[in-house]
Amino acid sequence: MIHIRLAWHGIIHHRQQFGPFLLASTVLMAVNFTFFAVLNNTGLKTIEMGEAIRSVTTIGAVFTIILSAIFMLYANNFLNKQRNQDLSIYSMLGLRLHDLRFIVIIEQMILWLLTIVMGIIAGTTFFRLSFLLLKHLLGSNTLVEQLPVRAIVSCCILFSVIFCCLIIYNIYQLHQVKPIQLMRQSQATEKAPKNRWLMSWFGLALLGTGYAISVMTKPNLSAILQFMLAVVLVTVGTYILFIMGSITLLKYLKSRPHFYYRPNHFIAVSGMLFRMKQNGASLASICLLCASILVTMVASVSLFVGEGQLIKQWNPLDIMTLSQSDTLLQHEQQIVHLGRQHDIKIGNIYQASMTMPIIGDFSGNQYISHTNISKGVSQLSTMTLADYNQIQGTKLKLKDDEVLVYTQADDFHQQTLKINGHTYHSQTIAHFKLAANYGHSIFKPIFIITANQQVAQTINPQKWLRINGFNLYGGTQKQRYQFAQQLQTQLKLDNASYTASPILSYTFHAIFGGLIFVGVLVSMTMAIATALMIYYKQISEGYADRWRFKTLQQVGLSSDETKQAIHSQVLLVFMLPILGATIHLGFALPALKSVLSLFSMYNLSLLLTVSGVTIILLVVGYLIIYALTTKAYQRIVIHR
Repeated sequence: MIHIRLAWHGIIHHRQQFGPFLLASTVLMAVNFTFFAVLNNTGLKTIEMGEAIRSVTTIGAVFTIILSAIFMLYANNFLNKQRNQDLSIYSMLGLRLHDLRFIVIIEQMILWLLTIVMGIIAGTTFFRLSFLLLKHLLGSNTLVEQLPVRAIVSCCILFSVIFCCLIIYNIYQLHQVKPIQLMRQSQATEKAPKNRWLMSWFGLALLGTGYAISVMTKPNLSAILQFMLAVVLVTVGTYILFIMGSITLLKYLKSRPHFYYRPNHFIAVSGMLFRMKQNGASLASICLLCASILVTMVASVSLFVGEGQLIKQWNPLDIMTLSQSDTLLQHEQQIVHLGRQHDIKIGNIYQASMTMPIIGDFSGNQYISHTNISKGVSQLSTMTLADYNQIQGTKLKLKDDEVLVYTQADDFHQQTLKINGHTYHSQTIAHFKLAANYGHSIFKPIFIITANQQVAQTINPQKWLRINGFNLYGGTQKQRYQFAQQLQTQLKLDNASYTASPILSYTFHAIFGGLIFVGVLVSMTMAIATALMIYYKQISEGYADRWRFKTLQQVGLSSDETKQAIHSQVLLVFMLPILGATIHLGFALPALKSVLSLFSMYNLSLLLTVSGVTIILLVVGYLIIYALTTKAYQRIVIHR
């Protein structure tokens, strides 16, 4: 009985530390519960693209589980330092090692039980709200809310395993030192670190290499692998720079007398210097978590917001076919009849000939074809001016050595074009009604308009295809979708030959809606981890600085000077993570743009707008969290 009372007393006495831990573990359990509930929802198996949504959700669930386990281990390490003070007192009062071990086990079981109970309550409530968001993002009325027992059981098992690991770890740590050493361990401070310029330069080199790879990444099949390599290098470089580079920075500031020998700067720099090895790792983790939130939200929101533009790029007309013949013209009466059945009017049918695309990339004004598609960035097709004039309603004229160039990304502005050993005078055009993405590939479509078929075949000797298309007028979204599906079935066309914007709209809405749903949940998890990491960092700093500030106040340091020293410490070090995260995103944008280009997302202004708004929201949230935690730090330092 005494063990239970002591364990409960420890939690109540240190509620300032255990409270946020319980809050965070409860919210993390609620987020994990939401993932499990979505994965176990039988309705996803019945809707189209349900498997794709499940795949995206599975990736998000795995990431959230890993992050939850890592964060709880981090928070547990902080709680251990506070717990050791109590255990050392119990040891001095006569409790033996097995008594201390029993107290630790009971304490963890109490935390586990509170987390399970509060997590289930919060999880069921949060799931209902998030499920409404998921239904809205997917645009599905057939998806029914379910609270499967398997989700509750899975979540309870997950957090039971995590808490069992924490118990084993805590008992192992308890056996590593003698009970009388626990007090010394809880109050131990770090020695002044050495200035390691070589490691600082190595970290800077890794960071610069990662940035260089990100900036030079091209939108081809290897873009994702290059982006992952850049992420690894930037991650390692960030940890080295924050651990070693921050020491170098502080020692540099210490060597500047005009800066260092001011009361607020002197206290902040000298205090931080002795704990920078541990602080650097925490600051690097906060920086990377903030950067991860930015990248996750920017990518998912950009795809979701740019969905309409993406459909237009893949399908400039509502219904389009690519085949060896004029499929739509041959079945015009059948198409009109099917449209009447769905209250839809059929627009004019456009038709033209185009060569099958060749994979390659521009190098200046020269187009170089690639047999290795992993190096390819774009796919080039040719078309005659006669077809172009008929489609666009223009009366342009071209000579044999003149061409018109259309790119969806609007990234070709050369006066001449070199291809297959020939040079042509080129002029860029801004709009083309039949600029379809052949085969819905990841390659950027390029259309070259030539004077005649002979020039077109000289540029691209591939076989000719017939492209047909028309727009739909009237009808509801559901009627258009049913019309597009039935038309494909009646014409017996495969997905490579037939494409329809109503089907693409439904598909993209489901995939991108699932992505942003997972992105929001994952970002929420990372935000929780970031907020609690900042909080625990401030609290640990407060307890470490309390006696130092108390001594300084006894020799004449005023309350205002104490607050100025705290403010200086914040500006010197703790704003570095959000600054580093913003810099990381800035260098990640070129690689992110290349990766999004694989989804035919070429709108740079949209990407920059979403990035700017996301950065502002993150900075505001970061400052609010930091202001609250800094007040807790001040209360510990000044009022105790």
